[in-house]
Amino acid sequence: MEKLIENIAELVRIASVSGRENEIRRALDTVKEKMLFPGANIREFCFDGASPVLLAANCDGLDFDILCVGHLDVVPAEEKLFLPQIKNGRMYARGALDMKTPVVVNLAALAYAADKNIRFGVLLTTDEETTSNGIKALVKNADIRPRIVFDTDAGDLFTLCDKAKHPVSVRLTAKGENAHSSRPWEGVNAVAHLADCIRALEQGFERYEKGGRQPENIWQDTMVVTAFNSPTTYNVVPAEAEARINFRLTEKTSLNELKARLQKACNDFGCEYEILLQSCGVYMDANRPEIAAYRKIAAETLGQELKIVQMCGGTDARMFADRAAIIMHSVNGDHAHGDNEYVDLASAEKLLEIEKKYIDAYVEGKI
Repeated sequence: MEKLIENIAELVRIASVSGRENEIRRALDTVKEKMLFPGANIREFCFDGASPVLLAANCDGLDFDILCVGHLDVVPAEEKLFLPQIKNGRMYARGALDMKTPVVVNLAALAYAADKNIRFGVLLTTDEETTSNGIKALVKNADIRPRIVFDTDAGDLFTLCDKAKHPVSVRLTAKGENAHSSRPWEGVNAVAHLADCIRALEQGFERYEKGGRQPENIWQDTMVVTAFNSPTTYNVVPAEAEARINFRLTEKTSLNELKARLQKACNDFGCEYEILLQSCGVYMDANRPEIAAYRKIAAETLGQELKIVQMCGGTDARMFADRAAIIMHSVNGDHAHGDNEYVDLASAEKLLEIEKKYIDAYVEGKI
């Protein structure tokens, strides 16, 4: 446990904010030089427009029985938040929970699997908090084939996520014609057309807000207008308007179905749309054999069943949703991305114990 804590503290002291190339390099080199077992197979991938990706394994090749997927980058914070403080069994620091503690756990699991009859790897990205371009480029250019993925960036010690939503970011634009605002009949109001288009799109989604309407459960398709702009002064009918919309889709709505809705609304109100970013959802069956075996081991280790939950956000592991059983389970903590971010250190030891038992069960042919 002491070594685990030392490694966590060493990593969180590195201010590896997404985009800080020098600090990202420090984090990668620290992992390679201090946290891998002797003889580990180490590969680093660099692609244009993306931050580096590190792959450490106990084997050659790109086929894995188990692949852990995580990230070393963090969101910005005051420099003092990169100085870990341990109080009452908790470590407070930026990145302690999201997600350097789970990374250290996975690296310890890799060391445990070093000489076992299992193809085990740890894949670490460094731009997950911004673009995830690293893993997107890696999956496009390298045929990585895991049977099982440990995604320790979701859930906590007592909950397992079986589903994560499909994120889609859209730019919506409208073109009009300028006129003096005192004579609106001489112009075409792009803002009005854009607003009408958005209202039409909202017909297919419930609107939720703190203090207002709440979902019965979080597993709902959602639409949020995140920006609305027009570069026009106060007394001119606007000829241009733009909005950004973020959709989070469950398995109930496919990307093609969303595109059809967008196209219809745009046709009706003279707008255009562009998909800026989109990835994929993770829709696992918690009773799938590989996941059921993990749940059984976790329950025996913790003395209680894991609660099955869903998540609205996403992680880099989603890139393997079409080819692997993804086990989304992590450590305990709170306030990720906040000034009081912390991780419960005892939960890190328990997560490692579960991963080791799962490795043993796999080697013994029980999974």
